[in-house]
Amino acid sequence: MKDFYNWAHEVSVDSSFPVAKSDKEIAEFATSGENIIRIVSGNIFRTLGGSENRKHVPTREATMCEIDLGAVQFNNKKFLFASHCSLRQHHFSTKGVLVMNSQFYKNRRVAIRGHPSDGKLDVISSELNFRQYMLASKLSESGSHMPHPDIDIKSTGQHSFSFQRDMRIYTDGQLIGRGDAVDISLLSKAIKVII
Repeated sequence: MKDFYNWAHEVSVDSSFPVAKSDKEIAEFATSGENIIRIVSGNIFRTLGGSENRKHVPTREATMCEIDLGAVQFNNKKFLFASHCSLRQHHFSTKGVLVMNSQFYKNRRVAIRGHPSDGKLDVISSELNFRQYMLASKLSESGSHMPHPDIDIKSTGQHSFSFQRDMRIYTDGQLIGRGDAVDISLLSKAIKVII
């Protein structure tokens, strides 16, 4: 077994491990108690160097990584997320909070330092107007970034949010509820994934 900086290892695998085809499925497997899964798609897969363009061919050797997951708690409910959690007032909104555990959100690279094994979540708060949002969105597609006074980024293991009105809460792209008080935390080395 080869060690890559204590978070990834070269391992021999077989086909008995469950396969996650999305970030949402990674969180679902973790919630159901799975300890080791294969991943073949999604933002976590891309962040860890996986390529979705090539045909998935099972091999006997692969890379296993221990990754962190995020947890969001509101209204006495708790949900896990693998890649990201979004807090916004409307379905489409230029203002809100994006909590990242990977580099990618949809087709955009929004958290250039984001990594699912670094022991922290990147919290990106935005107060952009529509024009500024469109420009920032276009730049993030290419991985380019420009500092902006209406975008605040910080890395943390946990954070609490309090809003004046209910926000829509999404985990890995799925609406899970609404709340005005939201707690986000990191679950360190929560699951092992095979790429």
